[in-house]
Amino acid sequence: MAWQDLELGFGDWLHAMLAGAVTQFYAALRWPGWATEVASVALDQGTSAWPPPWTREGKDLSAMSRKAIPLAELVSAQQDLARQLGFR
Repeated sequence: MAWQDLELGFGDWLHAMLAGAVTQFYAALRWPGWATEVASVALDQGTSAWPPPWTREGKDLSAMSRKAIPLAELVSAQQDLARQLGFR
């Protein structure tokens, strides 16, 4: 929930993502069959996961409950949770 320093400027990070590093960057947050599952998620939606993957209970990504929800709702919930945990 806190900022993680990647030791890259935005331009270097963006170049890396566009050059194919996105697969490795997000590997820890992907579960078996993720590509098929997220293919149906609309551009104005995000995937809500419970328990959150950053918790001890959420480490098994294949066992968590997931559903597509409006992106604005997902961002708002994450911001609220960060505030409650003292990250904002």
